[in-house]
Amino acid sequence: MFKKIFKKVFINYWLPWLLVISLTVYMLFAPVRGIIGPVELPQDDAFLPEEDVQWWYWTGHLQTEEGKKFGFETCFFTFDTFFVFKDQLVQAAITDVSDNSFHFKEYVKTFSLPKELPGKFELSSGKDNKVTASGSNGQDILHSEVDGYVLDLKLEPTKSDVVHYEGGPHIYRSGGFTYYYSRVGMKATGTIVVNGQTYNVTGSTWFDRQYGELYKAINKGWQWFAIELDDNRHIMLYDINGAKDRLESYVSMTDATGKTEHLHQNDFSVTVLDHWLSPHTGITYPSGWKINIKGEEWIVEPMVKDQELRAQHHFWVGPDYWEGASVVKTPDGKPVGKAYVELNGFKKK
Repeated sequence: MFKKIFKKVFINYWLPWLLVISLTVYMLFAPVRGIIGPVELPQDDAFLPEEDVQWWYWTGHLQTEEGKKFGFETCFFTFDTFFVFKDQLVQAAITDVSDNSFHFKEYVKTFSLPKELPGKFELSSGKDNKVTASGSNGQDILHSEVDGYVLDLKLEPTKSDVVHYEGGPHIYRSGGFTYYYSRVGMKATGTIVVNGQTYNVTGSTWFDRQYGELYKAINKGWQWFAIELDDNRHIMLYDINGAKDRLESYVSMTDATGKTEHLHQNDFSVTVLDHWLSPHTGITYPSGWKINIKGEEWIVEPMVKDQELRAQHHFWVGPDYWEGASVVKTPDGKPVGKAYVELNGFKKK
């Protein structure tokens, strides 16, 4: 009888007060959300508690002394909304071009956020440290273990930081906002272990850092291209899905000297040349593109058709998307560079 009375009093009286007190404490001590001012580097390499969504994102192309080629992806997402949604999503992938195979791993850390460190980051997939990243100002150290592949890289910048949207914040027309910067053409050196055999690798890496109120943009989806041309030009092309959102599409072109030109939707076009149907999810993705930027034209093709990352967890909504190493050619077929392409939002809703 006493337990029933206590339960009734707790639910009807104490619980509402506990919720009010918890909410009040959160509102008093939580960081102010939203617009925080222009991008400042390297300060903004750090985890920023003011932002709902943020990510640190590396993709790159590697080659061994023996000529084996690999693509890789390492990314850390954080989601910090209200006081019940504080999670990290960690993903790592290896494209073994010589083997025509793709391997990926995913980790979810619930009720967990990165350390707040001044001007730097220390990120991990968990206590086992299967995927880690640490660094500041482009001096980064990456580690990932995916299937039988173990990748360890040291990164160094070769060009000035590319700050998009004049330092932001960029307000999306469909809602939300973003701050966004990149480090292009980073020098990568290290090792990759393939089924117990260690190879030295060298190559190039592209780093993207984005933060803000990004839920609506994520829901829209996009085609994103990180293009590295053999003449040492680097092109970021962001083509948001949907004709009505074409105004959000955007290009930055960084020349060999490190000078960046920022372009908009009337300066470029993307034409899909082919498609690929995933046997895993049934999603149909673009798979081959013709890109025209101010009269220059290139063909982008995947190095491996199946480079689809799929949600591997059950209690957290994660993405199914395609992200992969690609080759860049002239219209007559001459190789002139490499690219990483991300395709998000192609799953039918």
